[in-house]
Amino acid sequence: MMRALTLSIAVCVLLSVSPGARAQTSIRVEFTAAGECAVTTGGPSGRANVRYPRRTPELRCVVPSPREPGEVDLEVVLPPGAARPSGEFPRLAWSERDGRWVGAARLPAPPGFVRVPDADAGRRARTLDLLVIAGAVLGALWAVAKGRAP
Repeated sequence: MMRALTLSIAVCVLLSVSPGARAQTSIRVEFTAAGECAVTTGGPSGRANVRYPRRTPELRCVVPSPREPGEVDLEVVLPPGAARPSGEFPRLAWSERDGRWVGAARLPAPPGFVRVPDADAGRRARTLDLLVIAGAVLGALWAVAKGRAP
């Protein structure tokens, strides 16, 4: 009897944490080509759709909090032509679907916002960092060559 009870508890635990199970609440954030942010949430208490214009060129969208606490399946869809992102919040697993990048994640709670940095801005920032470092190294070398080392 004890063995059967232990086995049934183990099976229930395994089924509850199986990777194929879906969270009760799903959130879909779509950044449109028209410069809007469209958020769709669905859960046991119903569905909600919110659409509003983005105020900055950065892909950032406020996510209204669903009523249900707990895990959330998040899907983020980038506008057509956007490059594969990196450094997003929250961290997403990216795949390309119909010419658009789609990120997905299972989160322990709903995020307050979604932010996807511009891929070109990241490259520009890294290039600027490299130029500053190169200038500092050249300046130090010039000072050492002239005998004016700090």
